[in-house]
Amino acid sequence: MSAYVISFSSQHGDDPSWRDQYYKLVVPLLEKHGGKIIAAGAPAALERAPTWQRGALIEFPDEAAARAFHEDPAYHHAKGLRIFHTDGEVHLLTAGS
Repeated sequence: MSAYVISFSSQHGDDPSWRDQYYKLVVPLLEKHGGKIIAAGAPAALERAPTWQRGALIEFPDEAAARAFHEDPAYHHAKGLRIFHTDGEVHLLTAGS
């Protein structure tokens, strides 16, 4: 059953240069774990939502693959970049739950 990682973030400061390094690390890891970016960009709030600058919806084959991506030791540095440069939240949803 498919699983989805949904993330929202707002960057600290005005220097987006760290994102290039982040994507270079993350894209191969997504491929390794069967992840596919379904949508990414500036989210539009429909109801009772904080204002975030960026959002992403990533599909994985199942919950185990999504968790393996997030817990992959190779993701540790990329996750650190994201956490250092942004405020945000990351959620996991499984189809049918």
